[in-house]
Amino acid sequence: MLLDRKAAQRVIDQTLSEAKALKGAEAEVTLAVTRAANTRFARSEITSTGDSDDTTLDVHVAYGKRHASVTVNQLDPSSVKQAVARAAALARIAPEDPERMPALPPQAEPASAPRWDNATAALDAGARARAAGQAIAAGRERGVEVAGFFSHQASMTLLGNSAGLRTALQATEAGLSMTARTADGTGSGWAGLQSIKARELDAAALAHAAVEKSVRSQKPHRLEAGKYQVVLEPAAVADLLAFLTGALGARQADEGRSFFARPGGGSKIGEKIFGESVTLTSSPADPLAPADPHDDEGMPVAATTWIENGVLANLHYTRYWAAKQGKTAMGRPSRYHLHGGKSASIDELVKGIGRGVLVTRFWYIRSLDPQTLLCTGLTRDGVFLVEKGEIVGPVNNFRFNESPVKMLANVEAMTKATWRTPADVMLRVPAIRTAEFNLASTSEAV
Repeated sequence: MLLDRKAAQRVIDQTLSEAKALKGAEAEVTLAVTRAANTRFARSEITSTGDSDDTTLDVHVAYGKRHASVTVNQLDPSSVKQAVARAAALARIAPEDPERMPALPPQAEPASAPRWDNATAALDAGARARAAGQAIAAGRERGVEVAGFFSHQASMTLLGNSAGLRTALQATEAGLSMTARTADGTGSGWAGLQSIKARELDAAALAHAAVEKSVRSQKPHRLEAGKYQVVLEPAAVADLLAFLTGALGARQADEGRSFFARPGGGSKIGEKIFGESVTLTSSPADPLAPADPHDDEGMPVAATTWIENGVLANLHYTRYWAAKQGKTAMGRPSRYHLHGGKSASIDELVKGIGRGVLVTRFWYIRSLDPQTLLCTGLTRDGVFLVEKGEIVGPVNNFRFNESPVKMLANVEAMTKATWRTPADVMLRVPAIRTAEFNLASTSEAV
């Protein structure tokens, strides 16, 4: 890291000290220090590798309801002083923000599972090259071209404000994903995982999964669009579920703008909406999916059950909306965990299909209707027809029109194990089997 913890804290203290001279102002300071690295490979050779160090200091100043922020990447005393002065000057002329909340006082931070791994923080280009080499070798053994991305980072984020709040978080992340394409261009496979610990990303195993799926998906047969019983592998589940977790806001529901709004007013908290086996949680203490112990403004993130046995149990209240509605404010979680079911494996899920489809993952998903959470997107990297519990063979890709609500309402079974796949929204999910999934039209893409 560019700064150690003590040096980073000195920057926070120095910036707040500068802000003390601003009469009638509140100040909040966030220092983020990140070391990130990646290696790309394509057409079965390494194409690029890079390491970067980034440090940003965000200075937020408020005069009552007027507030503004300035972000800089220089931490010398003169630059810090100028950043505070600029933020103050902008805040004085900013229009009033009726939803601006005062600075948080010191908060009790919840217990949390480890978010840091020394080996991942120390990972170098050689380790990434070896992982890429394993993937490339697996492809060459089967005459398949591979492409992929291996990234990892170590970060430290400190927050302090003029009300006395101080928080700090150190975390590591690593992700590895790869696509395999057959020489004739008709078969494609994908595999990927993400973890706090890079050693949990088995490059050889991921490469084998992607390569074998590409070979199995060659020369697909045509299957007509329609509503099918489907097995969705974890990447597909996570991509669609992200639209549901993003809609778990109480305000959207109370204002009638989301699926979770009850007709006539209020929300659907307490209603059974999903399948009996569906439970969605978030917790800083979850060892499999530890959320940050606080959010970006320092609000503690409590362990929360959002869906319990199919019943909507909670919605998220921001500080502003909680004050307006007389509710308890909640820190927004950085990770969610959709808990698994009873099936031992994806193969076991497949055995429960009469006639349906196995889907590897989705691509280019877009929201169509926030009040139903209807989404559209495309299947990618391996779609297979299943009949009488057996995979018959590869079929064409599809455009789907479906909602994560319906996906979870019609869930029939889930794997016991859950996985984190590389995605913008950090989710840990099982593979699932669900009914009446709308594969709306065919797609000729591979």
